[in-house]
Amino acid sequence: MEKTVSSRPTPVDLTMHHMAQVHPSIAQTVGVVLHLEGTPPPLKELLGHLQVNLHRLPRLTHYLHGSGLKARWQHDPAPDLNTRVMERAILPGDETLDAVLQELVTHPLPTHGPLWDVSLITGYSPGRYAICCRAHHSTQDGMGLLNTLQTLFGAAPSLTAESESEPEPRPEALSYLGAMRDTLAACAAGGIWNDPAHPLTGKRITSWSHVPTQQLRTAAIPHGGDTNDAFLTALSGALRTWCSEHWPRGAGKPLPAITMVNLRRPAERDRPGNLFTFAPAPLPCHEPAVDIRLKHVIAATKAVKDPSRRAAMRVLMDRTPARIFHFLATRLTTPDRAAISTSYVALHRPLVYRDDPVTRIQPFNWLPRNQPASIVACSYNGTTSVCFITDAAAPGLHQLPSLFEEAVRELSTQPSGAQTHVPPEQPTAPGKGEVPASPTGADGGPPVAIDFPYIRNILVDQAALPPTPITPEATQAQAGIDSMAITVLSMTLEDRLGLVIAERELAQRPTVAALVDFVAQRAAAHVR
Repeated sequence: MEKTVSSRPTPVDLTMHHMAQVHPSIAQTVGVVLHLEGTPPPLKELLGHLQVNLHRLPRLTHYLHGSGLKARWQHDPAPDLNTRVMERAILPGDETLDAVLQELVTHPLPTHGPLWDVSLITGYSPGRYAICCRAHHSTQDGMGLLNTLQTLFGAAPSLTAESESEPEPRPEALSYLGAMRDTLAACAAGGIWNDPAHPLTGKRITSWSHVPTQQLRTAAIPHGGDTNDAFLTALSGALRTWCSEHWPRGAGKPLPAITMVNLRRPAERDRPGNLFTFAPAPLPCHEPAVDIRLKHVIAATKAVKDPSRRAAMRVLMDRTPARIFHFLATRLTTPDRAAISTSYVALHRPLVYRDDPVTRIQPFNWLPRNQPASIVACSYNGTTSVCFITDAAAPGLHQLPSLFEEAVRELSTQPSGAQTHVPPEQPTAPGKGEVPASPTGADGGPPVAIDFPYIRNILVDQAALPPTPITPEATQAQAGIDSMAITVLSMTLEDRLGLVIAERELAQRPTVAALVDFVAQRAAAHVR
């Protein structure tokens, strides 16, 4: 049955749409490149695969139509796939592949109907091919794009969406105040990037870096952080080095940055558009010690991990008039208030096409007006790929990928990270016939003990629950474990262990002890 959209566009959707109309030369193209192993399929076969799945993907059959902030969703149940699905047969060599990807980042999207396309890239290497999926940011955000990939190429069934009637947690008053304060702080004038000697021109340079996810996770988790925290810490180190060599206005200072916060609810998995907001994430480039930079980042991102704060952010996003959000976004894209924008997503479930595994996901993003850099990271199958979109006017900023890799090595060799064993992120796209690796000690180290302290620490450190009520005999309600805490627990287990458990299954355990036993049993089954 064809899924249609009855909801109004979010303020973010309308702002993106309006900016695209006012500044048509600034492409808002986002997307991913899926790298696969196997024999490339005929283009007609890939086109047919997309055709039979269109009814499941409102993001591919809807687009915003109308003027500026008054636009509304338009439904096209049968977009012309002949203009949206194409093949690019190229000469052998990774250099030719990189050249094609550079061109695809800036190539215009279809101008009529739904704003997306798919390219099958072949010929650059025997037994390998790539599928590049592109879309306009007004119809797909980062999590929406990952959900599209899971629908089209998921090797395992998607998690069942929670009922839309499930009550949402009620944010505390202080959470609203904190969310509003953060929004204003993100729009504050920093004066770092308005150097009259090097005015930003908007000419973009696109480059990538690929690092082992385990290096990031091993450094962050012992300190109560996550992969995103390590990513931001390494980015801080890279920018610290760059500022000392090329940008005196930023040397010895924290650099203003914003991070994207996903606000999509489980029942909104298929909803097109943007269900995120931005929050300040100042990069501690002034700190010479890498461990201190990591602590600063973890402290800065802690607020947006609080379920009450995220719930408040979602309420504010839903209730903010589009014109107000557009005003704030416009202020954020002025030279005096320019900031580095960052985003991090992770996909732990394997992707395949036919029987060909997706071995790596390479993301790309767009560069907003008057911004120095837009940096997006995606973790999949043991590799975190980072796309750097930088303004060509900033001298040497194109060196960020190599500086980032150096900073990751520095982060991963800090004493605390080197001495503490952290379970590795799981390869999520095993080759044909392989069994997925254990989430508890696949590197030969000691296994993770899925016990009461382990689960309680997640609920306290990641879901911000008070520790006292969380006892083994307590019911979930008595322990304060609400739907948001369950969501955080599910996401943390997936991020740390590659262990995917539906939120509904977790919520059905009557006591904390039963919850712990259930997770332990699922982990053991995953090992077998």
